Amino acid sequence: MATVPRLADGVELIGEYQGSGFQEPRYIVRRSDGQVIQLPRLLYLLATSMDGQRNQAQVADVLSAEFGKVVQAEQVAFLVENRLRPAGIVAADPAAADPKTGQAGAAPKTALKSDPLLALKFRVGIVPERAVWRIAGVFGPMFWPPVILAALAGFIGLDVLIIAQGGLGQIVPSAIALVYQPALTLLVLGLLLASAAFHECGHVSACRYGGARPGVMGFGLYLVWPALYSTVTDSYRLGRAGRLRTDLGGVYFNAVFIAGMSLAYLYTGAPWLLVAIVALHIETATQFLPMIRLDGYYILSDLIGVPDLFSRMGPVLASIIPGRPTHPRVLELKPWVRRTITLWVLIVVPYLLYWLVGFLIVIPRVLPVVWHRLAYLIHEVQLAAAASHAAEAALGVVQIFLLLLPWVGSLLMLGMMASRPVKWLLTRWSPAAVRVGRL
Repeated sequence: MATVPRLADGVELIGEYQGSGFQEPRYIVRRSDGQVIQLPRLLYLLATSMDGQRNQAQVADVLSAEFGKVVQAEQVAFLVENRLRPAGIVAADPAAADPKTGQAGAAPKTALKSDPLLALKFRVGIVPERAVWRIAGVFGPMFWPPVILAALAGFIGLDVLIIAQGGLGQIVPSAIALVYQPALTLLVLGLLLASAAFHECGHVSACRYGGARPGVMGFGLYLVWPALYSTVTDSYRLGRAGRLRTDLGGVYFNAVFIAGMSLAYLYTGAPWLLVAIVALHIETATQFLPMIRLDGYYILSDLIGVPDLFSRMGPVLASIIPGRPTHPRVLELKPWVRRTITLWVLIVVPYLLYWLVGFLIVIPRVLPVVWHRLAYLIHEVQLAAAASHAAEAALGVVQIFLLLLPWVGSLLMLGMMASRPVKWLLTRWSPAAVRVGRL
């Protein structure tokens, strides 16, 4: 019986990736788990040719007509089994035998998932997709062009007004005053946390406004610090303008949040509000840095039309070695995109090496200080709790949490970095591998 390939359940064939930085067009496919996959034209046409009724020979005929070159049934079988099925795009072959039971209809293998460098891997979803969809709908009108212009004008105008009233000179005294008022320090931290949540609302709202579907929102540990996140992978179906709107939605909502705090500060004159405003300005500015996976990284990626810039780092470094040919993953890019990514790599690699070397040098010196500081904070929390000073005790707990978190993140990072070489060594020196090597 001839094999009839069909798409896996929930696979969506979106179409051409708009604003691509590749020499040849790329096409977008979305799996049921939300993973978005890029395909060259041949594989995408192959996927569109499989309707669950045509066998491989019929698919080959349809594909040949659409692609403009003759494609054989054997070639279709090879592409299905070695390209599309491992990516989770094609359903399991119902005629295949289960290796455990020997019965027909083998269970599909786990679809391959991307493992991007410096991604947010330690995370947990909190707000489900359905609730995120509603949240995005509530804030959607904020992306009407007149509303954007009014909000940004208000943000700039209020900043100018605070500076004109001498706000810059009040920053240091306001920060010092917080040392003696733990409850106000907690308020500042609470405002920053609220602004981070509002920032993610900006991303999902922009995603829905453009016509894509946002996923879950949640909390994670990015590198060595806590972070909120939102899933907007579906924005790849949008054009360049829609993707950039999604990227910038977070900092736009930061500007709106800052404007609201500025109004409150001008009305009350509360020094702690000024500290929160300055801190959020700094946090918003750092979002534009493209060296790690912050908003600036995704803005650059969508501007040049190349997803996951970190996956290009190795090929670019290999290509700039004198005497080495240009890597195929570099040649497939448009010339101006190739130059842009090369410049980005030349900036990012020294930056990351600087922080890695600095981290390894600082650890032996800082660890004893951290240990003593931790013991001191625990003692202070015990004293504050015994004296019924709730604000001081709560602030101490927060400080302990923030003190420990970078070290937990560092251990997780080191474990993640060491896992691949350890797996390689275990595979290389396992008893089975040794027996095979001796045969």
